[in-house]
Amino acid sequence: MVASEQKKRASQGKPHCLKNLTLFKLSNHEQSMAIREALLYIAILKLKIKALQRDFKIIKRELLHQFQEVKVEKIGEKFQVKIESQKGENKLVNILEAFEEMGLSVAQARASCQDSFSMEAIVVPQSKDKLWSVDDMTQTLAKALVKPSGPL
Repeated sequence: MVASEQKKRASQGKPHCLKNLTLFKLSNHEQSMAIREALLYIAILKLKIKALQRDFKIIKRELLHQFQEVKVEKIGEKFQVKIESQKGENKLVNILEAFEEMGLSVAQARASCQDSFSMEAIVVPQSKDKLWSVDDMTQTLAKALVKPSGPL
C-alpha cells in the first residue's frame, strides 16, 4: 500500500508523456532509453527549425534584392513616375541624375525611405526636342535604381 502511494506521488510530478511511459511495465533502462530518444528527436527538430529560419532569411534577403517596381504614366505633357525599391545608398541621387540626363525637370515629388525606398514624382520635359517614351523612361529609371554609386 505504501509503495503504490509512493508511485502515485512520484508520477504526479512527471510530464504527461513520462506518466504514460510508467504505465507500461518498462524497466528503468527501457524508460531512460525512450526518454533519450524523445530528447534526441526534440533536438533534431530544433535544428531543423533553425535551418528553416536561416533559409527563410536568405530567401527573404534575395527577394528584397530583386524587389523593384517602376511605373511611368504619361499625363498630357507630363509624366507621373512611381518607384518602389529596397533601401540602398543614393537611390534618390541616382534617380535625380537620371531625370537630369533625360532632360526632365521635377515639378513635384514625394520620397520615403522608412522601410523601403519609394518615390512619386511628376516630371516635365525641359525641351520638346527629345521626346521620351514611357518604356524608355521606365528602363532608364530601373537601371538608375541598380546603378552602383561612387563616393561623393
